[in-house]
Amino acid sequence: MRLIMREQQSSRLRSSSFPGLKLRNPLWDMLIALLAAKRSGNQLSMSDLCLMSDAPESTALRLIHQLREKGYAEMVPDRSDRRRTRVSLTSLGESQFDQYLDRFDPS
Repeated sequence: MRLIMREQQSSRLRSSSFPGLKLRNPLWDMLIALLAAKRSGNQLSMSDLCLMSDAPESTALRLIHQLREKGYAEMVPDRSDRRRTRVSLTSLGESQFDQYLDRFDPS
């Protein structure tokens, strides 16, 4: 979890250090958010991911669908609110992230 949090903080720090420039990668930010949510036992709504991506809504929605099409994320209807869709990282997405994190910090 420490590495995941460091990745999220790094992205925010880059953006805040250079006002007026978009130095974040929306797709990467979404993947990190999905992994953090999964590891903490939560799911994110599509709206949550759109806001976290710091991208225009149409771009964010396209990226969420791309994650689903590639098998890294799944979308499920919210049980308590039918208007809302929840997004979670799949086992494939988590496995790919584990491989990445192992290479990133092999300790």
